[in-house]
Amino acid sequence: MNAYFPPIDPLKLEAAWKAADTLAKSCRGSSPLSPRPSEPDGEAPLTIDAAGLRVDFARQQIPPHAQSALHALAEAAALANWRDAMLRGETVNASEGRAALHTALRDPNGELTDDLPESVRHTVRQTLARMRTISDQVRSGVWRGASGRPISDVLHLGIGGSQLGPELACDALHRFSHPRLRNHFLGNIDPDRWHRVSRDLNPHTTLIIIASKSWRTPETARNAQAARQWLLDAGIAEGLLGRHLVAVSSNLEAAQSLGVLPENILACPDWVGGRYSLWGAVGLPIMMQVGPEAFDAMLAGARSMDSHFARAPVSGNAPMQLALTSAWNAARLGSGTEAVIPYSDALRRLPAHLQQLQMESNGKSVNARGEPLSRATMPVVWGEPGTDSQHSFFQALHQGVAIHPIDLIMVGGVSDTDPWLRSRVLNANAVAQAQALSNGYEHADPQRRHPGGRPVTIIHLPQLNPATLGALIALYEHKTVCLGWLWGVNPFDQWGVELGKRLAVNVEALMTASTDQVAPPEAVAELTLDPATESTLRYLKSL
Repeated sequence: MNAYFPPIDPLKLEAAWKAADTLAKSCRGSSPLSPRPSEPDGEAPLTIDAAGLRVDFARQQIPPHAQSALHALAEAAALANWRDAMLRGETVNASEGRAALHTALRDPNGELTDDLPESVRHTVRQTLARMRTISDQVRSGVWRGASGRPISDVLHLGIGGSQLGPELACDALHRFSHPRLRNHFLGNIDPDRWHRVSRDLNPHTTLIIIASKSWRTPETARNAQAARQWLLDAGIAEGLLGRHLVAVSSNLEAAQSLGVLPENILACPDWVGGRYSLWGAVGLPIMMQVGPEAFDAMLAGARSMDSHFARAPVSGNAPMQLALTSAWNAARLGSGTEAVIPYSDALRRLPAHLQQLQMESNGKSVNARGEPLSRATMPVVWGEPGTDSQHSFFQALHQGVAIHPIDLIMVGGVSDTDPWLRSRVLNANAVAQAQALSNGYEHADPQRRHPGGRPVTIIHLPQLNPATLGALIALYEHKTVCLGWLWGVNPFDQWGVELGKRLAVNVEALMTASTDQVAPPEAVAELTLDPATESTLRYLKSL
């Protein structure tokens, strides 16, 4: 397949970047802009309603005249062309020669675009149907373990995109959980993590989902072997292991060798990357927890955001404006980070999911054609839930020298059925923090002065349910790819992840070699040891 590249004029793009950079740098050290509740005709809206969410940019430090420069940048980078090409299934993942059709996973009937091959929609519908069958069997108690008892716990083995997205969704939608089922996630290969997870599980009532597209991810493969042995040690016969195993993988042979029955292997299409994959088979633990109808509602919420992304102009397009705002802040502040603070404990895993989604997608130093980049790309994404974080790192956000842009995620309004009014207090804190970060506080004592001018975006969910969660995650997915296209990188590959995994195999081989041997054996000759690595290996062997 020929890779898709839109018609971009490099000179025009560089001029657009230079104009935006110059404006951004001219604003460094200037007086903070006051938040604006409304804007004159002709300016970009400061709040955007998208798929049931309200995205409020009123506290961003972007002067009105800079918006036109940012929109010119979006046009020069051909954001609309890239978006349309992705949605119709062009090969936008150039380095791997693949499409990026995560949006198709939540559009089984082709409501958003009819340009996709029927084979894609057929795959999506077939996978969803198989997921529903397995989910219904487990939730109803029809699916029983080897001892004839219904499933009480679902243990999901995966790492990175195969774990963080489903774990976020299951945490966020805990109020919709099946009364009997509990979900658990194991990604880390550390045996201590396995010990802490498995001690609360009964192998006779546990269903294990192994999510690994290639089955070559060492953490998941080793954890799967440990889990299999755990089942055998509990007295479950090898021929009955299939009662406790489901796989999400394209490596059918490896899954079956572990004991997974062929009908319980759900395939991963190569046109979906792991960090964009929770909408398909990787989302099976979500469907088991909340049920097929709620899972469909999550897909519908994401599809609604897809529709907004596909149709809204740049000035009113929430994902595009998030991306342009991020690019502006990176140029103006140079802090190299972005904080995400959910004022909802149910969304406590959102920062971790966004770390992987955004940093794995856009942490690149060459563009999609392999050419070096002239500017920094992905800031570090970090965060913790409010109000915990207010008593942790907010001191640095308010009064530190470095300025870090912040996304505050809020849920609900002022009504509160809790007798201690905790939800109301939670939202009051979110609004107060946004006010303090933006406006600052003048005081005669410099120790008590707050400079303000901290850029804040508030993303508000009227309530947290499957539809709004789907819209929120899709919002950030589209922000991520738009940022990648602005910088010129391919947001769908992750070669930086692969090298360390390959070298780890070689290092492990050396760990089992004789004490004096530090040169790699023939099978692992790819690894060239530097003196520091040789020293570390000798030390580890001495223990």
